[in-house]
Amino acid sequence: MTRDFELQAIESKTVATTQSVHIPLHRHQQLAEWLWVESGELELTANAECMTLGPGALALIPPGQWHALSFSSNGEQRYQRLLVTHPLESVNDTICFTYPTHPAFLASVLDELGRELQQVCPDSSRPVQLLLNWLYAAAKPPSAPVQTVASSKTARILHQMEETCHLPFSLESIAAASGLSKFHFSRHFKESVGQTPLQFVISCRMERARQLLLASEQSVSDIAGLCGYKSATQFHAAFTRHSGSTPKRFREQQQNLGAKR
Repeated sequence: MTRDFELQAIESKTVATTQSVHIPLHRHQQLAEWLWVESGELELTANAECMTLGPGALALIPPGQWHALSFSSNGEQRYQRLLVTHPLESVNDTICFTYPTHPAFLASVLDELGRELQQVCPDSSRPVQLLLNWLYAAAKPPSAPVQTVASSKTARILHQMEETCHLPFSLESIAAASGLSKFHFSRHFKESVGQTPLQFVISCRMERARQLLLASEQSVSDIAGLCGYKSATQFHAAFTRHSGSTPKRFREQQQNLGAKR
């Protein structure tokens, strides 16, 4: 039996005509991002490709998928983003999108989800489950395999650790947020994830570094700071130890491979 969908967060935002919004390259390791373009156009960049989603588009971005979002200033735009834990992922972890035939009903669904999220235990709400299932069915691919996901609590902790991996690491703070002692948290984390908390944070930093080296022209020194390292030297040593290649060499190799394709 598959586990239920679990709504973790929902964001509704309006971009004024004179504004532009860019959400840089990011991912949610344990959470899927569901995105609805209520009005205007959105540029979604993933896997070095850019696609334009028009008004009414509903996109499902699977866990672990690096992506960036951009809204131009050509008229007022409105979008809503949901972060969801669910056991059903698209085939080959691909991004799926569609244009539902009943946008007015979709708007009411998202409004209701926003209200339900304010409740004490939204995950246990039957209406939330029905609404999330409807949203998923509206945009899911033809078939999707059942996957095993971490518990809701573990997923939240992993998400928080990944989002803050560029900040100084504090096992004490992470353990306190989970309500466990440092010893018990570390043991439970290793059993659940297969890495120690510090190893997981370092892997998040290295993955962020690889993506920035590939998708931006920022200097190695700048990337070091964005990944939580106090100096380029410290970052250089960590990246080389983790990847077997220096940051500069890694970037050059990937650029050469791209040029040959």
